[in-house]
Amino acid sequence: MSFDYIDKETMEKICHRIAVDYFDRDEEPIAPFDHHTNELLESALNLPRATFGQQELYPSLKEKASVLYYSLIKNHPFENGNKRIATATLLVFLAFNDRWLKDQADELTQKAIWVAKSSP
Repeated sequence: MSFDYIDKETMEKICHRIAVDYFDRDEEPIAPFDHHTNELLESALNLPRATFGQQELYPSLKEKASVLYYSLIKNHPFENGNKRIATATLLVFLAFNDRWLKDQADELTQKAIWVAKSSP
């Protein structure tokens, strides 16, 4: 099965902009895109494609989406807004692959907080 992935350019031009347009808050503004640690961002974006011994570590769309979301939150590549950027990226990744979440906004918020507070 073939998947459409999020790369750094897509992250900047689509995902980050969606996060700023829809999830930004005055009391906790989302950092500009160029305020990120490149290695942490690239690591998170590449993890869904990871292989070992020519076997995909995350073969299903659900696994790829989950590890992308988790790693963007846990790697914390941006100065601020990582949970919101991860949520926007998750939604874009799923849309690129013709899927959508049924979760409400407050459910997505709670999931992001849960991931952020979880042990690695």
